Amino acid sequence: MEAFEHIVKVYLESHDYIVTTNVKFPVRIRTKKAKYPEYQTHGHEVDIVAAKSDSLILGSVKSFFGSKGVSRKAFRVSTDEADGSYLVGYDMFNKPEISKAIIEGAEQRYGYRKSQIHFCLFVGKFKSKDDEEIITKELSNLKIGDNPVKVYNVRDVSEGLLKAAESKTYIDDPVLTTLKALRQSGYLK
Repeated sequence: MEAFEHIVKVYLESHDYIVTTNVKFPVRIRTKKAKYPEYQTHGHEVDIVAAKSDSLILGSVKSFFGSKGVSRKAFRVSTDEADGSYLVGYDMFNKPEISKAIIEGAEQRYGYRKSQIHFCLFVGKFKSKDDEEIITKELSNLKIGDNPVKVYNVRDVSEGLLKAAESKTYIDDPVLTTLKALRQSGYLK
């Protein structure tokens, strides 16, 4: 598991979700053969799957610490769809046939209704404040299944973790223990 995925996992657990990471959903896609229709099935990986009684989150996690950050150019809604210039790492948001297959797979595998399934993007670093605003706005206007996509930035996740670290209940997790240690040592106020 990637480190930022673990941080997001702990954040979601602090909101009473049961969380697993790196779940593959079978996606059947037509190949580009022109002579006859041919299909291939591939496993599309979803970084975070979080469940509670009335809600299932299917999340993509992008840390991008130490790089330029997540750019608006990664998303179909921000680019010219005809030229296909958006990036493949965001297919669950960019390709309706993939998001549809993931929703159908989640309905069958976990028993949730489409109205209970939420696609989310968790971002550690955006390329710029403008990119963050554009991506957040455009994805919130993009409905996948019955719900708009929700974007969480590193501030959202960090605030949730800091609140979870205030609990006196012992939780054996390195993320929360690190926060408690930083608070105890005076580095976190």
